[in-house]
Amino acid sequence: MKIDNVFDIYQNCSLSALLLYEFVVTYEKINKEKASPALHHVLPVLPILFTKELIQSAKGRSNNVKGFYNILEDNRVLFELIPGKANSMLEKTLFSLSICHQSNLIDFDFEKNLVMSSLSAPRQKYTAPTLEIGDMIRISRKLGGWFANLTDIEFFMYLKLEL
Repeated sequence: MKIDNVFDIYQNCSLSALLLYEFVVTYEKINKEKASPALHHVLPVLPILFTKELIQSAKGRSNNVKGFYNILEDNRVLFELIPGKANSMLEKTLFSLSICHQSNLIDFDFEKNLVMSSLSAPRQKYTAPTLEIGDMIRISRKLGGWFANLTDIEFFMYLKLEL
């Protein structure tokens, strides 16, 4: 595989890292037990966010879990593709998580299989340079809220994922 511009790869992974960080922070904030997401909750986030049709469908949806149910209903075929996309994007997702960890945005609890936001990271308001990136950040936050309100059984069932 020939790589034309290495900067594009890092730039995309940096955006991915920001999206994952926003997901984790929102998940922790919304979760009833204030728990951090398990790694399996984080893995399908980028495949969903990098599907333009799902981003468009999620815009304007409710922040409560009913918004997620509506997106599932409206985009059944696209959600059937998420397990395959999650597998193909695994390396990119893990590299993006590594960027987050090296930037002290997130930390890992390997014993409990959790991805946690880092308390040492300052929380600043981020202004997206484009409308598309802003939409992705907002939907990443929505996903964090939606996934925080799903049980593991619902999560695996709706996203058609296997352990």
